[in-house]
Amino acid sequence: MTGVTDRSDDQLLERAQSGDRAALEELCQREWRAVYGIAYSAIGNVAEAQDVTQEAFLRALKSLPTYRRTGAPLRAYLATITRNLIRDGWRKRRPHLVELDFASQLASHDMGPEQHMICTDEQQRLHAALASLPLDYQTVLRLRIMDGLSAADVGGVMGRKPDAIRQLQHRALAALRDVLVEEARI
Repeated sequence: MTGVTDRSDDQLLERAQSGDRAALEELCQREWRAVYGIAYSAIGNVAEAQDVTQEAFLRALKSLPTYRRTGAPLRAYLATITRNLIRDGWRKRRPHLVELDFASQLASHDMGPEQHMICTDEQQRLHAALASLPLDYQTVLRLRIMDGLSAADVGGVMGRKPDAIRQLQHRALAALRDVLVEEARI
């Protein structure tokens, strides 16, 4: 991020911590999409993702008076809260119990061992291909695709304009495709 953006974010956060509702609302509006994107990508259900997003903001707002900046953006703090809520939700889910006599009638949603190995192998190939790319390419793909951030948000992180981020993402995807195609030929 540029120094100006950091200062304005810090000032906005300070104003929100001192009770400025307009600053608080602006922070929430600014970060809502990113937090929702994290929740939705993990959960895959719109209503549940909205609930997790809302709960993440409620928890962040409760801790806002004691929040201390560590140099990391507020978005990282919100992302941590969101991921923790998702993990807590997974832990609280009760397993669906079925009598042993009826277990054979249940359809399995799990991958079989062959499918699991194929998926694991593909993930390893993708991670290796991603790691072989230049750092800027890796960063833009992780932030845009894996974290679901907008081009403007990634531009703020990388110090570039949104159009430049979209172009970088296009080049990064083309380079990733080339690496995967070349690897498949070997």
